[in-house]
Amino acid sequence: MIQREMNRYFCPICLIFGIIGCLLNILLFSQKQFRNISCCTYFLAASISMITTLILGFGPHAYSVNHPNPVHTISSFCKIRSYVAQSFMMIHRWLMAMACIDRYMVSSINVKLREFANPNVAYRIIIIIMIIFIILPLHNLFFLDIKNGMCVNSIVAFTIYHSLFTIIFGGFLPLLIMITFVILIRHNLATKQQRRQRDMYKIKGSTVRLLNSRDYQALMMLFVQVIFYILSTISWMIFLIYAPFGRRIHNKSNNRIAIEKFFRYITEILVYTYPTLSFYINIFASQTFRDVLVNILCSLLTSRERFWYRSRLSLTRTQTN
Repeated sequence: MIQREMNRYFCPICLIFGIIGCLLNILLFSQKQFRNISCCTYFLAASISMITTLILGFGPHAYSVNHPNPVHTISSFCKIRSYVAQSFMMIHRWLMAMACIDRYMVSSINVKLREFANPNVAYRIIIIIMIIFIILPLHNLFFLDIKNGMCVNSIVAFTIYHSLFTIIFGGFLPLLIMITFVILIRHNLATKQQRRQRDMYKIKGSTVRLLNSRDYQALMMLFVQVIFYILSTISWMIFLIYAPFGRRIHNKSNNRIAIEKFFRYITEILVYTYPTLSFYINIFASQTFRDVLVNILCSLLTSRERFWYRSRLSLTRTQTN
């Protein structure tokens, strides 16, 4: 009952708000002031990947309210959906991790490291990540199938490999990279500020801030992204650790089977909340993003008013003639 109501209301709402958010992310990161910033290049590519993830993640659940869920009824859809969803999910997570590395290089005092933080390098890394995670999840096409009304690995031994692959490449490594480089970014910024304070302690009677506005907003945005990544992923990682052992238990009661299915459902839904909230996290954490969004919306409204004014003026002239 709870699962059905979540499919009816929660999943469609997340799908709608998530797609709108990703499209706004794409619109923002495509602006002229962000095109030459390599970090924004990663965010832009990640937002495109997130749209596919959201459609394949929430779409089947929303569809299942009035129809049988194709994930658990159509073998080919089970395989393809799991493969594509995992592939794009891995892509956007690793792109976010690369964005953290990029910010670290930008904040570094090492000139050679800063040279790597440019859009041309970012484009190459994006292509490499896409190729890697289009190839690595191919096992889903061969070993996934429908069993007992669930889309699961058909071979118990392969469940262990799938769990380890997902935990390491989809959870642990991206998370480790994000946390490590956010800490290193903070260290770099503090080191830079300490050098400035050697020669200048006060400016016009005010103490020098540890971080300037732009650095602070970038760091806060990454920090909040990492927090939401942990919250949305940790329960899914726990389920993946349990899954191989749970498959070895025979003669399960109906209650236990129902609980396992519901836990799997909840943890999977939580995973997809991260791409859903990505845009709203950026807007919450960055004043710059809020200002750019307001400017874009104002420009669109102004353009629309000009369009209607010209249309009415043209119509008036036509009627006069």
